[in-house]
Amino acid sequence: MTDPVPFTGRHANRLITGLRHGRNLHVAATELGIDLRAVWARARTDTRLAIALAGRDPDVLEERGRTLRADYLRLLALGLSPGRAELILGISGAGAWRGDDPTFAAACDAVSAASPPGAASRVIRLTPQRVARFLEELSKPGTTVIAAAAAIGVSSAAIYQRRGRDEDFAKAMDDARESARQATRRPGRTRRSSTVRAGHELDSARQAL
Repeated sequence: MTDPVPFTGRHANRLITGLRHGRNLHVAATELGIDLRAVWARARTDTRLAIALAGRDPDVLEERGRTLRADYLRLLALGLSPGRAELILGISGAGAWRGDDPTFAAACDAVSAASPPGAASRVIRLTPQRVARFLEELSKPGTTVIAAAAAIGVSSAAIYQRRGRDEDFAKAMDDARESARQATRRPGRTRRSSTVRAGHELDSARQAL
């Protein structure tokens, strides 16, 4: 009996193609010389393969959303806060997912309740120094709110909550975005946004997140 061949990325793609066309898993793996134990092992980290093994096409657009939701639930199960899970995944729509899908909301609550408590679950406050750093990042061409928020370790949801209750902060955000747009229109010229100074002047006595 010959030893099974190594399960490479090329083999995985061929196996996925076979499964997408309705091939039997055992038959397809045997034809490639792949041991099924190697298939199970690779599926632990190969999301496309796992989706194909579930009987779906991993390359359709809707699977991208399913994968993000699955990754979000996994991070909650590991004990991360919803805000940090969003930062890790680079998303800001988990709250909308919960609102649109009661089943997903129930799953989030269930895995959060079952997850171990984390020492990193404390709320990161938006101090004047962090606000100034956020505004500085936001004033850079091409920087999104998600990216600027990630740079200071908070979620975009926290930023928008602050924006909704703080008119000065909202104006500083708008100024920072305008500064970024102007820098984009005039390449080669740099200007330090006045919004950075405005961030230092925000009242530190206000309640921060």
